[in-house]
Amino acid sequence: MGDHDSLFKRAFSVPASAAAEIRCVLPEAVSGRLDLDRLESVRASFIDDEMAHRHADLLFRAPILGGREQAYVYVLLEHQSEPEPLMVWRVFGYVQRIWAAVLREEPERKTLPPIVPLIVHHGPSGWTAARRLHEVVEGLAEIPELAPLLPDFEILVDDLGAIADETLRERPLPPFPKVALWLLRDSRSIERLLQSLAAAWREELSRLRRADAGGEDTLVALRYILRVAGDLPFETLRERLEAATPELEDVMATIEEQIFQRGFEKGVQQGVEQGIQQGVEQGIQQGVEQGRAEALRDTLGRLLRARFGGVDVSIERHLEAASEGDLDRWIERVVTAERPEDIFGP
Repeated sequence: MGDHDSLFKRAFSVPASAAAEIRCVLPEAVSGRLDLDRLESVRASFIDDEMAHRHADLLFRAPILGGREQAYVYVLLEHQSEPEPLMVWRVFGYVQRIWAAVLREEPERKTLPPIVPLIVHHGPSGWTAARRLHEVVEGLAEIPELAPLLPDFEILVDDLGAIADETLRERPLPPFPKVALWLLRDSRSIERLLQSLAAAWREELSRLRRADAGGEDTLVALRYILRVAGDLPFETLRERLEAATPELEDVMATIEEQIFQRGFEKGVQQGVEQGIQQGVEQGIQQGVEQGRAEALRDTLGRLLRARFGGVDVSIERHLEAASEGDLDRWIERVVTAERPEDIFGP
């Protein structure tokens, strides 16, 4: 599952969060007739295997107020840079599959439930593709009498790229889904994301952290930022995030510990794999040693960047060739050294 999909599904697979998004996007004349307080998710396997593998797509149903029927809302995340020209046709196929699934479950039906397709799009250029099925059918301009003879429907698009910060912040959403929409909108560029954080989103991220007692949703949001940060050094990212939102310090420390642990485990695994050829026992020992050495090397590199703003190629070579004992000794010297060169003496 991709990063965008994972973030979106965690934020909106909760019916209360999905209901809040639906209220924001559906016309009030429609959303007001749905009992969204009783919105429930519908399992992916209800439809078919192909749609079950569309990881970010979500299907909900809610009773229609004053009636016995239920309406379905199909929410689809679209994160291509450019909207697919025939997306409306694809969605029409998904709607047909949902109807087919309903009829399999209730073969005595004589009518079909309403299905409202909602696309959440976060491409940077905005939604420029067709929203109505008839827009992609040829010949209707020349022969308008064809229109009543052909199926037609319209998709709703929540076009995040066209929504200003203030408008998005004012949406009556819980903190995590609101932050998720901002991250999806601005994650094409880490610089844009960090700038919008400092200018407009620091309070929303603070609100998320305060509302998130266990820190799990905040951790998901920050891991997402880390993945889209590209080559930006972790320490630089951490400083800018904590400068904008000091409440993130504890969660960033958790992420740093996880990075350290992954480095250690990677070193262990590399050593174990090499040890297969040299003998299992020797390989495990080597793996443990390399794992600790790699973790120490990573720690020293981060300390050097934090203390001196960076390291040159000669120091990088020093670190690569260093033994575990050297790394232990050099880490102790970082705090008192005035120059990087003072660290690497005997």
